[in-house]
Amino acid sequence: MDQVQMDQVQMDQVQMDEVMVSAQKQTALDSEAISLSATPDAEPHLEKGTSILLGLGVLESPVYDGAKNSKASPFPYVDIHGWFHDRVYVSSVRGLGVNIVDDGPFRAGLALNYRGGRISSDSDRLKGLPDIKGSPSIRGFVTYSLKPLTFELSVKNEFGSNPSTEVSFGTALGFVPTPRLHLSIGADLSWADSRFTRKYFGVTPAEAAQATAEGNLLTAYTPGSGLSTVGMTATGVYALTRHWGIISRLGLSELVGSPAKDSPLTQKDLGVSFGIGAAYKF
Repeated sequence: MDQVQMDQVQMDQVQMDEVMVSAQKQTALDSEAISLSATPDAEPHLEKGTSILLGLGVLESPVYDGAKNSKASPFPYVDIHGWFHDRVYVSSVRGLGVNIVDDGPFRAGLALNYRGGRISSDSDRLKGLPDIKGSPSIRGFVTYSLKPLTFELSVKNEFGSNPSTEVSFGTALGFVPTPRLHLSIGADLSWADSRFTRKYFGVTPAEAAQATAEGNLLTAYTPGSGLSTVGMTATGVYALTRHWGIISRLGLSELVGSPAKDSPLTQKDLGVSFGIGAAYKF
């Protein structure tokens, strides 16, 4: 091989390396929008290295599902993946998880997370009711990606003193309008068992009596299992610089099915949440 051919081979190799690096960065950025979407575990596989993104924002959301009033709260955002050939991740949205199966478009795994509770003083409609403590949960998930469309089925079990189960199916579409802007639009449908609906929408006779005594007229209500919510989610990541970006999320969640809609605690079927913040990618 003469010098000209060697130079050409080297140039071709450099171009291939640049394409691979560019594609990897593109995939990593795409994953940030997907990881906040209706299919958070369907983020693209990271071939090399570790992706670390830390952020802080503000989230405005209903004080509980079915509430008419909302409140703003700080929203720390963490998304770290790529460990052990992208098998293990840590996320403020998805929890601590492991991809047990990661075969092309198909992925399945488990994740540990924590669901926050409910503070009765946040709403007049909860006056006289006990607070609901936060609880740990374990979630199994299966995702399938047909780029740019992804699907996810998950089963989440909250355990502790008041266990419950929730099943969700979601789909999301990711797209890139400009090189700096990455978006995802998705929808999801959830079903909950009777333990879940009694925990978040039920009122025992004793609780109804206590609430009524404090001026909050409630009737006893014991819901069964059934569909709980259907929602739509729009997420976006805008890269300001190589490391800094803006992350935003808009969510619409509609209570469906009689277990949630017929609850005396439900004041409004449609809940709207919006979050925005800044993030730094290492």
